[in-house]
Amino acid sequence: MKNKLLYAFGSEWFGMAIATLAVAQVFFLVSRYLDNLTLKYTGEVFFGLGIIIFVVIFILWSIRGLTIHDGKWSHWNSLTRLSFIALIPIISFVINHILIDLYGISSLMATLSLYNYFFSYFLALILGILLGYRLYTKEITKDEINYAIIIPPLSIGTSIFLATPLIGYYHGNTAQTIYFLVLMGLGIFFFLYIFIGSVALSGHVSNKSGSTLPTAMLPVGVSSLIIINLLSITSFGPVIGHMTLNIGTVEFISILLWGFEVWNFLVMFIIMFRKETFGYLSVWAYGFPLGLFATSTIKLEAVTRIAFLGDIFLFIWIVLILLWLYALLNTYIFVHRMDRNIKPRPSQ
Repeated sequence: MKNKLLYAFGSEWFGMAIATLAVAQVFFLVSRYLDNLTLKYTGEVFFGLGIIIFVVIFILWSIRGLTIHDGKWSHWNSLTRLSFIALIPIISFVINHILIDLYGISSLMATLSLYNYFFSYFLALILGILLGYRLYTKEITKDEINYAIIIPPLSIGTSIFLATPLIGYYHGNTAQTIYFLVLMGLGIFFFLYIFIGSVALSGHVSNKSGSTLPTAMLPVGVSSLIIINLLSITSFGPVIGHMTLNIGTVEFISILLWGFEVWNFLVMFIIMFRKETFGYLSVWAYGFPLGLFATSTIKLEAVTRIAFLGDIFLFIWIVLILLWLYALLNTYIFVHRMDRNIKPRPSQ
């Protein structure tokens, strides 16, 4: 029975950790926007909770892979579980970014962060390549074609969170290398989203599986991440020669992308509480995209000075908190169902 319980700890559980860290990040942003220390302390609580959740899940997930026969191959044979492994580098980037944001970047922190940046970046890249290989070579079931498969290319784009403070600290070849990788990652995840995202959309439209429907929120995260990358790159300056972006052009493109975010968010907002999605771990997929949506919105507000964007930012924050609580309830239902299913019958 223990093995059956442990078997349930697949890579999809990492969604719980990244959603909690997303809540923490948005609390920090809101605390600055409203100049409220209580909200900052609340964010620190969520940050600590997110780290604890990640460590516990990572340990259980690792034990599962080492002790259960064919446990590790279940991830190789499932596009969804293979894709969710790419949440690990995202979590690594986000945790490191928040630590620098909270405590500053010392010489030691900068060195450790640089090693973490390269490790997490190339881990995301390798997972993206493996996903591409499996897409071309595996016999794919209809349940595997969902928006979870855009997580590996998305994870490369999240390197911007750690790249921004590192480029501010380092100079010369190191800064140029990071800048080059940021641009390379932006190209990878943008074009892969166009192609893989189209396949995922087709899968959602034709399959309509309640268990994977919440992952349809991920395109909001993709558009948001492109905006965050573009706005952050404009602050880098001429790191590589005179390769800079015109802020007016960036604002124009960002508003176009933000419009798509709003459309996708409203569609998902209407269907997110359908009973077909209730009781699945996939509802944690709401968290990270909404965290990115909130971040891109407040960054866009800071650049354009459009006042109503601040109100929308606060609305997204409230929705994110409610959905985090909703996901917690769904996790309880999921674990309760799982426990009920694996308990031996009285006659056994």
